[in-house]
Amino acid sequence: MKDKARIYIIDDDEIFQFITRKSFERLDRKDELFFFLNGEDALRSIKDSIASGIELPELIFLDINMPIMDGWDFLTELQVLIDSAVNKPNIYMVSSSIDDKDLIKSKKYSMIKDYIVKPIKDVHIKEILTSLEA
Repeated sequence: MKDKARIYIIDDDEIFQFITRKSFERLDRKDELFFFLNGEDALRSIKDSIASGIELPELIFLDINMPIMDGWDFLTELQVLIDSAVNKPNIYMVSSSIDDKDLIKSKKYSMIKDYIVKPIKDVHIKEILTSLEA
C-alpha cells in the first residue's frame, strides 16, 4: 500500500478535523492532508489545482451540513467541474446525521463511495486507504 495520497477533509467541525488528523498520524502515513471548513473553500482549491495542473485529491471526506456551501452543493458543483477528469476523487460522506433521507440522497451520486456516520474509526480509514490501491 502506498503511504501518500492527496486527501481533502471538508468539515466545519474542528474537533472532527483534529481527530481525523490524529488518526492519519497513528496510521503512520505521509499523506497530504488538506482541511476545509466549507465546500466553497475546497472547491476553490480544486479549481486552483486544475488550473495549475496539480492532481485532484484521491480521497475526499465530506460533511453534509456546513456553512457557506454544504456537502450537497459542493457535490453538484464538483460533478460539473471534474466531469471530464480521468481520475475522479473517491468521496466518502461523513456526517453525524442518521437521517435516512441523507443516506438515500447520497446513493444518487455515483462519485460517493460510502456514507459514514461520525465518528470515523482508524480501522475504517485504513480500509478506505487500502481500497485506493485496488
